[in-house]
Amino acid sequence: MLIHLALTISSATLLAAVSLAPSLLAGNDKNYNYLALGDSVAYGLDVRLLTNTPPPAPSAFTGYPEVVSAFEHLLTSSKEVNASCPGETSGSFIDTTMRDYGCHSPGPQGQPPFKSSIGLHTNYDGSQLNFAISQLSTNTHINMVTLGIGSNDALLLIKDCNSDMACVQAGLPGILQTFGQNLAQILTAIRTQAHYTGTLVLVKYYSPEIDLNPVAQAINGVMDTVGSQFKVRFADGYTAFQLASAFFGGDPCKAGLLIHLTPTTCDIHPSPAGRDLLAAAVEVSLIGAPR
Repeated sequence: MLIHLALTISSATLLAAVSLAPSLLAGNDKNYNYLALGDSVAYGLDVRLLTNTPPPAPSAFTGYPEVVSAFEHLLTSSKEVNASCPGETSGSFIDTTMRDYGCHSPGPQGQPPFKSSIGLHTNYDGSQLNFAISQLSTNTHINMVTLGIGSNDALLLIKDCNSDMACVQAGLPGILQTFGQNLAQILTAIRTQAHYTGTLVLVKYYSPEIDLNPVAQAINGVMDTVGSQFKVRFADGYTAFQLASAFFGGDPCKAGLLIHLTPTTCDIHPSPAGRDLLAAAVEVSLIGAPR
């Protein structure tokens, strides 16, 4: 079902791109009803573009929220604002002084902070959570929020461990505990402080490598445990990638779901096919939700 829907969404998105002006895919002021939150996966980061001179504009990147928005626009004239920031951790999502993986501070290879160098799809000061609260508190048109956060918490651990999986395994419980606390704080703020009662979707992470399957499953497990307390829906990106990679030995790179850097190696970010599969997972999660 997911793969079939991904193909359907791809066709719908192509039609939308032809028939809709780009400005219709992002809300202006309060004229939008879909708020996308998260990190580089939601942003649509393609690291190959970062070597361009001059650097690319944010509009050069397309994440799954833009695909979802284009598909939803065909149904309900949906418009979206994407506030995601590459490198955002669950901590920096709340407080920009907390450690991150390149959103507000230098990236893993020493690249300048993404928010102040390349820029975001949506400009705002302060933390992503504060922006979300301000929008949800004042824009009564918002009826859908997607959130994908937590992968950079694990990536920081992997970096600190120099990819030593024994070290990662030892440090993971502490990372998961902090992530759970942060996620609970984020969802409490959305539901209680901002008084948002609409559709809220947590987008579960896929695993970019077979060896990282347990890490992705652990992050997603925290999402399940915490999210179930806040009446959220789950977009199961992990299972979607696993199913689509099944005929390729479970390797999402070989399955074409990740951005190829060489014919045989991939970055961790989704390719257009992977992006559309995540959008399909979001659409499946919305079955039965008010539009």
